[in-house]
Amino acid sequence: MEKKEQLAEGLIAQVEAARRRLADAVATADLAGVAAALDELETAHHRAREAGIVVPRPVTVKESQK
Repeated sequence: MEKKEQLAEGLIAQVEAARRRLADAVATADLAGVAAALDELETAHHRAREAGIVVPRPVTVKESQK
């Protein structure tokens, strides 16, 4: 696997993990967790943009039921 592909996979994994943490924090009304997860998500997206990596949009419940 090429180095850029490895970087892309790693950065996308970071974004996906941050999205899950944000969803968990929202579901449990953990305000500090929401703030931390948002910071993490913004940082992960920023790193991906800087590297020229396009992060796929998350699949919504509505989209997955089509």
